Amino acid sequence: MIMKTIGIGMIMAVFAALASARESQAPSPPQSAPGAGQSSGERHYQGGGSAALGLAAWQRPASVMATPFELGEVAPKFAIWGGGGGVRHYFDDLLPALFERTLELEKLDAKSELVWMFTGERGGCTITVTPHHVELVERHYDSPAFNEMAGGKPPRHPEWKTPAARVEFTGVLHAVTVRYDHKFGLSVALNGREALRRFCALDLSRHQLRCQAGQGVVRGKLLIPQAEQAKVIVDPAQRHQTMVGFGGIAAPTAYAQLSVEGKRRWWQMVCEYNLLIQREYPAGQMLNEAMDNWDRLDDAVPHYYGDNFPNGEISDFEYIKMLRRQGGMVWFEFWKFPRWVGNDIDRYTAAMVRYCQVSKDKAGAPPEVVGIQNEVGQSPAQWQKMTLALRAKLDAAGFKSVRIHMSDDGRLAGGIKRAETFRHLPEVWAAIDYAATHMYDYQNHFTDPDGFDALLGKWKEAVGDKPFLSTELCINHAQYQLPGYHPALTMGQLYHKNLVLADAAAICYCWTLLNVEQPSYGWSRTLCVPDPAGGFVPKAASHQLRVFGAYSRRIREGMIRVDAKTDDVDLLVSAFDGKAGARTLVLLNRSTKPRTVEIVWPQAKFETLELTDPYHQNEVRNAPEGGHISIEPGAIVTLSTAPLGSLK
Repeated sequence: MIMKTIGIGMIMAVFAALASARESQAPSPPQSAPGAGQSSGERHYQGGGSAALGLAAWQRPASVMATPFELGEVAPKFAIWGGGGGVRHYFDDLLPALFERTLELEKLDAKSELVWMFTGERGGCTITVTPHHVELVERHYDSPAFNEMAGGKPPRHPEWKTPAARVEFTGVLHAVTVRYDHKFGLSVALNGREALRRFCALDLSRHQLRCQAGQGVVRGKLLIPQAEQAKVIVDPAQRHQTMVGFGGIAAPTAYAQLSVEGKRRWWQMVCEYNLLIQREYPAGQMLNEAMDNWDRLDDAVPHYYGDNFPNGEISDFEYIKMLRRQGGMVWFEFWKFPRWVGNDIDRYTAAMVRYCQVSKDKAGAPPEVVGIQNEVGQSPAQWQKMTLALRAKLDAAGFKSVRIHMSDDGRLAGGIKRAETFRHLPEVWAAIDYAATHMYDYQNHFTDPDGFDALLGKWKEAVGDKPFLSTELCINHAQYQLPGYHPALTMGQLYHKNLVLADAAAICYCWTLLNVEQPSYGWSRTLCVPDPAGGFVPKAASHQLRVFGAYSRRIREGMIRVDAKTDDVDLLVSAFDGKAGARTLVLLNRSTKPRTVEIVWPQAKFETLELTDPYHQNEVRNAPEGGHISIEPGAIVTLSTAPLGSLK
């Protein structure tokens, strides 16, 4: 085939071009972690170089668990088909989402070559250790196409390897440490000094050692860090925003694909995961002048999601009626206007009011909230006129209870500018009930999530005490469109920041249910998809559902966020107080080390603990007694007395 002849250089150029490609509406490429020196989307390395690295003296960390290992000279009596020969040692160690592991080497013969392999569902990493150098390679093995790209004789499984990063060193190597952190950084340290660092978005779950028979003896210990102490103090007297809820867009075209059993399961999921906000993405471009095709399924607009089928801009009032039975609410907002509306404000307000009337007639109530317009830019004067005219027309039509949120931008930086536009005229800002924005520019900070905090501070300053609806969050950068836990955990940090730094009263994922053909759009844009192979029932599209659920399931409408303080920068904590003793505390450990957390919340006694990590999807357990809990690296623990929602 042609791909076999183009060479690895061209392949890498193609990969770099693909990694930097963006959708037309996506934000600028993400920046690298501090000191990394490259975009996180580029598969480059930090460290190495032409000069040899001088090793420092090794000092074992104070609190570790040590497990001995030894690989000797004796040849194995078995063959590993497709995995190479040699002597192997398998660690009985299921890796947490984030981790730190150290090989403390007591013996490494001059002719030894030790291979430390980390594996996961879609790929892995290999660290090769000799007495003089260390190499790092990332392996991908989830597509047969990789063999065509790699060329040569294929192994017994699909695999493509990145070019090796190599560092030479001087001195005696006593320890090799691998860390996988919350900034998508996979690093290798020698005697405690970082030597290599790579952007990595794989989920890694197991690890093993290998060396060739007859190449010397390797002996040492595996060091696993033990839990560090942390303390959380909750002050229920310090009260912040009142929660409205969680949700997103359930595409009517996706809901229509579900079987009868699938629809029953979907409503169970909606209630259990508290996805009770339906953000309407209704007929816009296809709305006719008679305005009688809001819910005509054949008028669903083919969205801009690759080769997928029509899934956008249509309503389902029967769905909304069912949602209301479960205690849900609706937000309505146009994206692109029909051509017959154009920039005519009278036609715009007529369409908005008409939707409210049709929703009342067909679903029993108008939407609770309407937005000025989704993402599309307008002049400040136009937005101001639209706001005042919409409020007047809603009131005149008898919809005084319908609230308004400001026009939301795709990026937080743009949202700040829009907020300043709406605040420019006091009467316009008074007519706005909620501030609103999307935050796709957070992806620029995936390798440094706290770098987004300054922008969140500016947003909070721009909107003041106006209640805030975080109307759309998801991933649309190509290199993060993965089904794994690591991208979901990074989004989890954004949910925390929305709640604690921006006082969000509601958080909506982009889609809650979406019909897709190309799976990456399901992995990153939506929480759930229809499962044709399972009988057209809904299923989690990726790990995004479990991380979103770590917040949405037990933070119920009407709860008030209260202060929760900790001096641990890698322990993200949010606390919520409700009626009748309902309380929820969410703790996200983004460290590479476990935490034992002491919780001080006067009069709070939790009933349930929900565990979220790569191996547990919101697993419900009894809450421990005594005010102490343990959290593995990368895990989220939700403590609560609030019951889960159930289908009515």
